[in-house]
Amino acid sequence: MLCFPRSHAFDGEDGQVILNVIAYATMFASGASGLDALGRFERWTVDPSTHRVGRRVIDHTPQEFPGIDERRFGRSYRYAYTVSVPPDGNPQLAGATKLYKHDLETGSRLVHEFGDDHLPGEFIFIPATAGAEDEGWLVGFVINTADETTDFVILDARSFEAAPVATVRLPHRIPPGFHGNWFPDT
Repeated sequence: MLCFPRSHAFDGEDGQVILNVIAYATMFASGASGLDALGRFERWTVDPSTHRVGRRVIDHTPQEFPGIDERRFGRSYRYAYTVSVPPDGNPQLAGATKLYKHDLETGSRLVHEFGDDHLPGEFIFIPATAGAEDEGWLVGFVINTADETTDFVILDARSFEAAPVATVRLPHRIPPGFHGNWFPDT
């Protein structure tokens, strides 16, 4: 089992360690250019006292690049944001037109659909103030495959399914997998 715990880990009750991960049974084992199997969003609970790991599926839908409000690194958090993966595992991501917002407290999921020919990349949460965990914006790149351009998109995290707050058109394509983080200039 492979996992990518980018949505991070934290100490739970009774000394347990909680990881929310995208888990894969295998990856690139077949030598093909695509994925061997699709990943799913899971919660792993590691109990050092029993040497056991409990697994629970959060969402079976194929997805990748989980992210959180980075102020919550190393602490429990309520919201995680992921990028859709096409159901057929297409390595060109054709059909992966959605972002997901997971509420890990209620188990609900919201979907932001960008539409045909629009492929979102990994979005980063930017807090508005020192307020609530989802008070802020999600920013990221969305490729328009029809005209080979890229939009820099800003979404309101609290109105996740609504139209973007702002979109900046870039006259060229930024390849998928362009990862980045934002740091204060102090």
